[in-house]
Amino acid sequence: MTTPITLRIDRLAALLNAELADDPVYDGVELQWFDDEVHGTGMLAFLSRREDRTVDYYLQPGLRLDRRGYEIGGGTRSWNVTPFEVARLAVAQDGVDAEVRFTDVDGRLVEVRVDDRDGVPRRRARLLAPVSAGIVRPTSLLLVSMNAFDLVRVTATPPSVRIDGRSAALGQLPGARVHRRHLIKYAASVVVVELNPDVPEQPTVAAACGDHTAEARLVPPIDLRAMADGARAEGRWHVTVDGARVTGGRWSAQRDHDEVHVDLDSLERWRPGPLPWLMRLVTTVVPVFRRWPTTYAWHGTVPLAGPASVTGRWRRTGGHDGQSYRRATGS
Repeated sequence: MTTPITLRIDRLAALLNAELADDPVYDGVELQWFDDEVHGTGMLAFLSRREDRTVDYYLQPGLRLDRRGYEIGGGTRSWNVTPFEVARLAVAQDGVDAEVRFTDVDGRLVEVRVDDRDGVPRRRARLLAPVSAGIVRPTSLLLVSMNAFDLVRVTATPPSVRIDGRSAALGQLPGARVHRRHLIKYAASVVVVELNPDVPEQPTVAAACGDHTAEARLVPPIDLRAMADGARAEGRWHVTVDGARVTGGRWSAQRDHDEVHVDLDSLERWRPGPLPWLMRLVTTVVPVFRRWPTTYAWHGTVPLAGPASVTGRWRRTGGHDGQSYRRATGS
């Protein structure tokens, strides 16, 4: 059966992300830790630039990563294999321990230290990261599901981000005196799913990576090769990650001789399951967390002659672009 859906799935062991409020060059930093046979073991660090939202990437020697999955923000500015002086990111039952030190492409020393472990087990949740809200030119519908997600707690050891010897202020959540959290997000066992990447690929509606799965369903199901010339069909679709529904929308298809033109649009917002009270509040007060999928639409073509493949492109339809999140957090 030929379908208009292609799924890729990947995973990383841990992630930590922070917005920078006052650094003149960078507005955000993220650390990713890998530890598996496919990618190797080590750190990927990246910083987004305040002026144009482009991103500089730094990966430890020996890591094997696909650059195509990192077209976020304003796009890739540089991709650098970099020796780190220190590189550590570990999520424990009672918090996160992260430290990194390296030199960026302009010769600035970048130092990050976060440790909120206090012996108290954390209650964590699953969260869909709003990273795709800030992508200017999407190359796929990028779905980042963060399992064991939490915010860094206020403890006796304050987090520190230093750029070129200068301390960078971090974004803040309103009401910090009540909830006692820093706006530093972290998670273990992160699943990354790409729906319909913009390079021709063989269609597939299910993908697995280790013990993680992603699946797309069309209702009603359709075999594009069985459509008569000139016929049109439509229905609904949705995608699940590890069994949890993430988003969906409307699909429509029309055959034109030996190819079928397909649209995926009217995307649904993300509706989270049960969340701790703070995460529920944040994802409600800052609409971008739930609504960003509604700003995406896809148009593509499936040729019926020769091997099956899906070719198309996502576009942003307007609305939320991540700025509401930055306004709410002062970053």
